[in-house]
Amino acid sequence: MKRAPVRETRTYRRASVPAARAGFEILVMATVSAGKSSVINALIGQELLHAANEATTACITRVEHRRDHKSFTGACYRGSGTVLAPRREATPELLQQWNADSRVERIALTGRFEGVPRLASGLVLYDTPGPNNSQDDRHAQVARKALRSIPYDALFYVLNAGQLGTTDDRACLDLLRGEARANQPYFLLNKIDLLDAEKGEDLATHVGNARRYLAGAGFDDAIVIPTVADAALYARKALNGHALTRVQRGRLRNALDAFEVGKRDVAEAAIVPDPVRTAISGELDRHERDAAVPPGDARSAERHALEQLVARSGIRTAEALIQHRRSLLGQ
Repeated sequence: MKRAPVRETRTYRRASVPAARAGFEILVMATVSAGKSSVINALIGQELLHAANEATTACITRVEHRRDHKSFTGACYRGSGTVLAPRREATPELLQQWNADSRVERIALTGRFEGVPRLASGLVLYDTPGPNNSQDDRHAQVARKALRSIPYDALFYVLNAGQLGTTDDRACLDLLRGEARANQPYFLLNKIDLLDAEKGEDLATHVGNARRYLAGAGFDDAIVIPTVADAALYARKALNGHALTRVQRGRLRNALDAFEVGKRDVAEAAIVPDPVRTAISGELDRHERDAAVPPGDARSAERHALEQLVARSGIRTAEALIQHRRSLLGQ
C-alpha cells in the first residue's frame, strides 16, 4: 500500500512556556477501553497504572521519568493544590485507592521508566480520564481542563482498532479538535492484535482506513502508529523481573508466537516521519542479525525474543517518535 506523506513542523512551542525548559510533556488521551493505561504502563516498563476495560481514572496523573530514581514515589492533591497524601512509595494498589477517592484531582508520580534503550530524564506522561464515561461527567470536564491547562509538547490519542467510528470515539475526537492547541496529535492504533487476517482484516489497510477516518474528523495527514501495548507491557515486565499473572504469561506466549509471522508488519504499517521509520528499521535489522547468532543459553534466547517483541509491537516506534520530537526541540 502506498503511504501518504507525513508532514512535520518545528513550530511546536507555546509562548507561555520558556524555550529552555528541558522536560518533554506528553498528554495521553483515549476513550474508555482503548488501552490507554496499557500504553502508559508499556512506556513506563511496569504495571503501575491500573488497566481495565472500564473507566479507571477520575483525575489527572502526572508521571515523570527520572533515570536516577530506583522506584516510584507519589503524592495526591485536591484541585486547589492542597496535599491529601504526602509523597510515599507508589504502588498500583495505592494508586487505585487514590483514584477511587472523589477528593483527589491530581496525582504526581516520579520514578525511573524501565524501557530499553533508556530514555532521557525529563519525559512526563499525563494520564487523563476517558471523557466518554457516561456514569461520571467529571471525566469529560477533567479531560477538557487538561487540554486547556497542561503545557504539553505532544499529545498521544489512543484509538481502539476494534472500535473505530463509534459515537463515543467521534465525540472524543471532536473534543480534541476543538480544544487542542496547534500541536498535531499523534494517534496510536492500539489492540491491532484483535484483527483477524483470515477474515480479510489486513493491518496496512486498517491503518489506512484509520487515517481516512481521522481526516474526516478534521485531522489531516495524521501520524498513525499501530500498537499491541499489552504485549509490549508483558514483555517489559518479564525483562525487568516483574511477576506476571497466569493470564498475562499466556498472552505473552501467544504474542511471541504471533509476531513470528510477519515480524515487521506492525512497524512497517506505521505512518511516521522518515527519521522515525529509519530508526526502527535499523533496530529491527540489529535484532535480526543478533537472532542469526546462536544464543549462549536459554535465558539469553528468551531475553532476545522479548526485546524483539517490544520492537515489533509499535511501542518502540512511539518512543522513537518521542525521541525525534525532543531532538527537534534541541533536547
